[in-house]
Amino acid sequence: MYMPVLVTGASSGIGEAVAVRLAQYGFKVWAGARRINRMKALEGLGQGRITAIELDVTDEGSIGRALKTINEDGSPLFGLVNNAGVSVTGPIEELQLNEWRRQFETNVFGLVAMTKAVVPQMREAGRGRVINIGSIAGRIVPPFMGAYAGSKHAVEGITDGMRREFALHGLKVSLIRPGFINTAFGEQEQEGLVPFMAEGRPYANAVSQMKAWHAKGHPQGASSMDVADAVLDALTAKRPHGRYTVPKKYIGPLMLRNLAPSAIVDRLFARITGVNGG
Repeated sequence: MYMPVLVTGASSGIGEAVAVRLAQYGFKVWAGARRINRMKALEGLGQGRITAIELDVTDEGSIGRALKTINEDGSPLFGLVNNAGVSVTGPIEELQLNEWRRQFETNVFGLVAMTKAVVPQMREAGRGRVINIGSIAGRIVPPFMGAYAGSKHAVEGITDGMRREFALHGLKVSLIRPGFINTAFGEQEQEGLVPFMAEGRPYANAVSQMKAWHAKGHPQGASSMDVADAVLDALTAKRPHGRYTVPKKYIGPLMLRNLAPSAIVDRLFARITGVNGG
């Protein structure tokens, strides 16, 4: 096959798994990350079909340099997997605005910048796939994850817009919505909660309860390869789904969230997480 695909945020976790899975299938994978020195081991897992490339999705200069390198290889990109992301956690009241901006700069504006840079060559070729990595949190929002959930909710809406607009030129767009996945991403979220647990902070006890619940999620979560398989289907299926939920056990809670009154969903969430203000 050897059609080229660019995966952002490929130095670990879901991005790394996606790069390996696509290379195993036969794609030529450009694996982008800010710290390319962490990528040499990944190249060795790709059967000669993974090339690491320095890429910061929040830096338009970095995006331009990366695409120049890719284009010099001679084949237009067939696929873009927008996986790069960060998670800012903490009470909405207490999070500083610069943290909100950091959250959206990567998860939303970085995703849009990457897509805007790549889609023209896909449009000219008359084919291509854009895969955006969202989150279950974009629809079901745990307490103290409002910033992250807000960014992923934005990705949901942007993906719908992309799908309907890019279809006019023969391109297909899919959203992957992972729940808890067994990667180190959860450690970043856990660390972000710690400062808000200090004595005297207004949400200290509730954040502590949330952290205890959250700590169990990622270690017991699905494999990152399950997400990679969904990405592979979105890239190869004749009629890919607009949305993929990974693992599928989250489809039920998503339906409940859509159909049940908010008061009921809130009470269920309080029981599940242990965060209950009475």
